[in-house]
Amino acid sequence: MTDLITGREDLVLLIYCFILLWVNVSYLREHKKIKESLAEISSEEELDINPHSFSLLLFMMAFSFLRSWLFYILAILITGNLFVIILSAVLFIANVYQILFETSLAKVKKSKVRFYHVIGDTVFIAGFVIYYFAII
Repeated sequence: MTDLITGREDLVLLIYCFILLWVNVSYLREHKKIKESLAEISSEEELDINPHSFSLLLFMMAFSFLRSWLFYILAILITGNLFVIILSAVLFIANVYQILFETSLAKVKKSKVRFYHVIGDTVFIAGFVIYYFAII
């Protein structure tokens, strides 16, 4: 497997960034529809999942690691720029806040943290792709 990646790190990074951009842009395009669908759900119709369960927390963190945190780590290691470090930290903190404190349907309905986080993530990834491939 490493033989497939060796010498093609730029291509793998590009594919990863475009997957992240595709996921983020899809969410932003569907955001209004998602909010409307959430507004139609009453608290009686909530799923029978304990939002405070440890296994759900681990799943959310694993998903966030693959979706955002890994990118932040790569961007910091590749650039070493203080601005990238600060921006990554702010986006990481917003994501962790969302995972830990937006656990009920009522909080998810009211909160805009996820929306702003995805906007910031999208701009950050697009800026990084432009920067990275301009210096190569």
